[in-house]
Amino acid sequence: MKRAYIPVLIALVMVVAAGYYSERQNQTIHNQALRADVRREASLLQSSLEGALNADIQLVRGLVAVLSTEPDMTQERFTQLGEMVLGTRSGISHVAAAPDLVISMIYPLPGNTAALGLDYNKNDAQREAAYKVRDSREMVLAGPVQLVQGGEAFIGRFPVFTGSGKNRRFWGILSSVMKAEPLYQVHGFNAPDLGIEVGLIGLDGMGAEGAQFFGDPSILTDNPVTLDIPLPVGSWQIVARPKGGWSARKVNPWPWRLVIFVAGVLIVVPIYTAGRLSAARRDVIWTLKRRERQLETLSRRLEIAVDISKIGIWELNTKSDDTIWDPNLREIYGFKLNDPIEIGTWERCLHPDDREQAVFEHRKASHAGGSYTSEFRIVLASGEIRHIRSMGTAYADSDGWLRMIGVNLDVTRDVHLREKLIEANAALLQRNNDLNDAKTAAESADRAKSEFLANMSHEIRTPMNGILGMAELMSEFDLGSEEKEYLSTIQDSSNALLKIINDILDLSRLEAGRLAISPVDFDLRNCVAGAVNLLRPKAREKGLWVSVNFAQDLPERVHGDDGRLRQILVNLIGNAVKFTSEGGVDIKVSCDDEDPYRLTIAVEDTGIGISDSQAEYIFDRFKQADAATTRAFGGTGLGLTISSILAKRMGGGIDLCRVKENGSCFILNIQLEQAESCSTVTRVEAIMDTAALAGCRVLLAEDNRTNRLLISKYLADLGITLLEAHNGRQAVNMCQQEAPEIILMDMAMPELDGLAATREIRALDMDQPVIVALTANAFDSDREACLAAGMDYFLQKPISKSVLLQTLTMLRIGQDETPGLSG
Repeated sequence: MKRAYIPVLIALVMVVAAGYYSERQNQTIHNQALRADVRREASLLQSSLEGALNADIQLVRGLVAVLSTEPDMTQERFTQLGEMVLGTRSGISHVAAAPDLVISMIYPLPGNTAALGLDYNKNDAQREAAYKVRDSREMVLAGPVQLVQGGEAFIGRFPVFTGSGKNRRFWGILSSVMKAEPLYQVHGFNAPDLGIEVGLIGLDGMGAEGAQFFGDPSILTDNPVTLDIPLPVGSWQIVARPKGGWSARKVNPWPWRLVIFVAGVLIVVPIYTAGRLSAARRDVIWTLKRRERQLETLSRRLEIAVDISKIGIWELNTKSDDTIWDPNLREIYGFKLNDPIEIGTWERCLHPDDREQAVFEHRKASHAGGSYTSEFRIVLASGEIRHIRSMGTAYADSDGWLRMIGVNLDVTRDVHLREKLIEANAALLQRNNDLNDAKTAAESADRAKSEFLANMSHEIRTPMNGILGMAELMSEFDLGSEEKEYLSTIQDSSNALLKIINDILDLSRLEAGRLAISPVDFDLRNCVAGAVNLLRPKAREKGLWVSVNFAQDLPERVHGDDGRLRQILVNLIGNAVKFTSEGGVDIKVSCDDEDPYRLTIAVEDTGIGISDSQAEYIFDRFKQADAATTRAFGGTGLGLTISSILAKRMGGGIDLCRVKENGSCFILNIQLEQAESCSTVTRVEAIMDTAALAGCRVLLAEDNRTNRLLISKYLADLGITLLEAHNGRQAVNMCQQEAPEIILMDMAMPELDGLAATREIRALDMDQPVIVALTANAFDSDREACLAAGMDYFLQKPISKSVLLQTLTMLRIGQDETPGLSG
């Protein structure tokens, strides 16, 4: 703020302050008087309404007292009492008695018969209020509400009780109805000579928290006068303002305002005129100084910017060819500060290969005028080559001579960087090509690995089928104790080898993301018990206990992959039994308090334990506690790895909860879901009567002689007609000629494989047999390929005699579900 205007501002502020203070004082007095008038008039309405309401309520309480002593009152008696109590009252239009919350008596009856029979229990609009009266045992004033017989009214509901002490019971409700519109008129709320506008708030006796039920809603937002109307239960509020709002104002007389205005003008105008003249002079002086400072600052900034950027500046007089080079330009071209710059100096510094083009571009701009840009190389006296970018523009000086001014930039580093970037891009492109080649090679290697694992599985499972099958057949004979021991060793070793193969295949499928989780409804306790029972014989041989504890709040049936859960439990419990020599294994099954389908299964043993260092890699593949453990107990070290990955796929994981010298504890967490089926029937594996197989015609399509011999031994003495085909082509021909009921189809056969043979059989015009895949291929993709080709079921080698006979029996008698068919 300029000092010349200070007196003007002081005078102006004083004049305005005096006028404002006078106006505010007058307005404050007026508002106080007006609010007092409004409060006085609103108090009259409040007193009138409060007295009438309380008087009416006391009359109704007398009728309530009579009803409590005469619970069997008739309509005639109720009418007589109504006339005595309410006949001269204009505030209450009618009363209604509702024993057991059903209206059965009304006074007066004419005009209100529509309300007879109203059941509060079934009336959505009034049920909640009726229950509130019954439960609170106090009178409740509601409204205004819409009446059944029409119109709005306030309803006072009074609970009626009969008896006393322990015999006191709820009889019903007595309702008194005060119609809203007559109530407003009687107490003057709608009177045309009323000097205020009023509103009522506190719907259902809620006081200030209740909604407005009478008056203009804008009253509430216009700073109204507020008075409470207390009720026996709850309260209302009356809000009021003057008619037309608070806009009526008293103002100072106009002569006084005119005096203040004239005085202000006589003071302000002369001071303002003098201040403006003085300020104009100071502005001119201040502007000149500011421009000098700006010019000095700009010049300094330009000097610093040029020095930092190492931009060389030159100027040329096109008439005299006089040239000026600044220090930066001399440094770029390798000249010292005192070296003379003559005509032709620049051209002599140019690289021979760039001289002609650079000189041409420069002379063209100097003769024609305008701007130009050029890039060229220069050769310093030391032989160093630098890359220069030159820019210039022509202009006419004050004497009319044409001059040029321009800059040179040393872009040698940028050029070198660009060259290196081009080389780097070329190297990166070559590296990308190498990476693509490596990716192609890796994918090829992965396919080769998958093919190798599939082939290995088939090639190993085929002889394993013969070994395990023949061992199973041999166990049916009466052997000596030594021979039984040999046979048991063969079976144990074969099963161990088969587990190793299954672990390797499972790990391969997990790494490839091809091991699917297949959720079904299953019995949780049966699933856990099945895994435990599978390992009880081994624990019994070692003298170990195996205990299972189920929490009380576990769900009976759940939705998830029971096969994968059983596989995890077999691995965890199997490890506990394997590494425990004394004591036993405890399994505890519980669930989360908030989510019963979030399962926690703890497997605790008293075995050799796990050290801190061993715990770090216990879940790594091909890892066990140490080399001595591997030698002592065997195994691939894949069980915990596969179980951990499966648990994560099922929404949980496995944790080592305790590391100690004697024993260990693993915690399994998985996320299951609620069973989709409401059935709680536990599935029981039935032992089928193989007599149903008598007369069944079975075609075995198998190229391996050992497997054909094994299957024929399995099916001997059962009355089955067994036909054998050595390849897929022979199987198709024999199917046409012999019409078998069931075909056991191998996948890998000469001439025509099992998939192609199945497709040809399904294309034949004949009664179609049931085709069961009996194959050593173990991948999910193999199962899907078999089902897609038209096979009905999938059995995986090696297969036991019991599973095969049970499958054939169920197929023969037409069962829909066959245990073990998933392979």
